[in-house]
Amino acid sequence: MKFAKEYEMFIKAKGQDSQMIHCIEEMSELTKEICKYMRVVQFDSANTEKLEKVKQNIIEETADCLNFLEQMQLIFGAEEVDKLRQQKIERTIKKLQGK
Repeated sequence: MKFAKEYEMFIKAKGQDSQMIHCIEEMSELTKEICKYMRVVQFDSANTEKLEKVKQNIIEETADCLNFLEQMQLIFGAEEVDKLRQQKIERTIKKLQGK
């Protein structure tokens, strides 16, 4: 994990509970921006300036979420998370291949 040392510092300084709450908040913000993007695409796609702003918001919120999700990996067990991610990816590939 690229920023493990920094994440450990954040968790130690702010506490696990605080980081978990912040993770929830960031995921909510990303959800809101994705919904907003879908609305803009559906109802106002000609407004390229608005569309670009929402895309940039999604990029920013995605970065925030990834930073906090990686902290959740450290809190709850990165190896277990990675193992389950691999299993889920393999399961989805099998479904896509019709197996």
